Amino acid sequence: MKCKRNSQRQRGSVLVTTLFMIVVTSILLVGVGIFVSSHHTRVQSDSSYARALDLAEAGLNYQMRKISLGTDYSNSTVNLGGGTFTAQCLVRGTNTPWTPAHGYTLEVLSTATVNGVPRAVRASLKGYPFEGRYAIYTMDSVSVWNGSSISIVGDIGSNGKYDFSGHPGVSGNVYFNGPNAGWHNNVDPGGYSVVRNGRPAEYKTVDQIALEMFPNSGPTAPGGMEYLALNNSNANAVPPIVNNSITDSVTLKGPGNYYLTNINLSGNKKITLDNSAGPINIWVGPSGGSGTCRFRGGTAAIPISSDPTKQCSIYVATQTGIDLAGNERIDALIYAYNRTPQGNAYGYVRNSGNPIVNGQILANEVDINGNITVNYIRDIVKPGGASYFGFDNSWVEVNPR
Repeated sequence: MKCKRNSQRQRGSVLVTTLFMIVVTSILLVGVGIFVSSHHTRVQSDSSYARALDLAEAGLNYQMRKISLGTDYSNSTVNLGGGTFTAQCLVRGTNTPWTPAHGYTLEVLSTATVNGVPRAVRASLKGYPFEGRYAIYTMDSVSVWNGSSISIVGDIGSNGKYDFSGHPGVSGNVYFNGPNAGWHNNVDPGGYSVVRNGRPAEYKTVDQIALEMFPNSGPTAPGGMEYLALNNSNANAVPPIVNNSITDSVTLKGPGNYYLTNINLSGNKKITLDNSAGPINIWVGPSGGSGTCRFRGGTAAIPISSDPTKQCSIYVATQTGIDLAGNERIDALIYAYNRTPQGNAYGYVRNSGNPIVNGQILANEVDINGNITVNYIRDIVKPGGASYFGFDNSWVEVNPR
């Protein structure tokens, strides 16, 4: 009996020990499970945290490309790679939505969320200027160029379309700026070095330039072209200009602003631009009118000086534009770009002769059928705006971990 009781006590002790080991093992396994689960959760959280930063930076690049390709500055919300980012353009140092009216420096705030984990970054951008040494630049319309004897020494560019035949000569690049720019009907004549930018170039209209020079305030009211119609240098011409009209040879002396509603030259009649003492501006108006600006004779000018304070410019604000059809030489900027009160662009340069222009031509539309030569001298007028936006040396994470 005593041996039997000892055997029972031993079996009970083994059972208790076994149960104890099971309990200890279970506790250890539970601990390991909790640790593994916790580690897995942390790994997932860290992974989401890292992916959220990558996605936020993707949002920066997305928004930078978006505004570089066009004129849409709205917020962007995109689902990508299992997460979502929202990128917005802001005035630097504020939460105010940005537009080009605030200038061409800005910040982009990009907030991304992956598996409920958010991260936000903020970077500064700036607009970079348009490349190109533009001998001719056209804006919204289709410009038709016919002939192989056309000689453009410099670059050409357009926000609109070019329609070439006869392979006009262009020594530089052809720049197409903006979503509507390109070859007319997508017919590429071939043989040209083409550079494309997503954003259109910006140029001021003749009315805007005149109003900046002569504001609608104080002694220059009513400002702009209206002021010039009443206050100009016409009496200083040799001989003096009468009735705002030039139909015979005349010398315009600088500095001066000459207002004309009619220029009609033929034969050996010419305008001499004497800018030895200062700049000369010829203003052809009225804005939106139908005045004549026809150079069918000859025009002489002292060559463009490297001194921009002696620049010669012809600003044409009429719907009828400027007609170059003789053998004249014009050492000046020819500027024929304006807009109606409704915002419709106009401004026309037509050539059917053999002129030589030493300077630049800027117009809404330039049609060439003769043997014009345009020699780019220097940047008399440069486009505004930005050809693209890029990083500007500041990147910060908003509320980092």
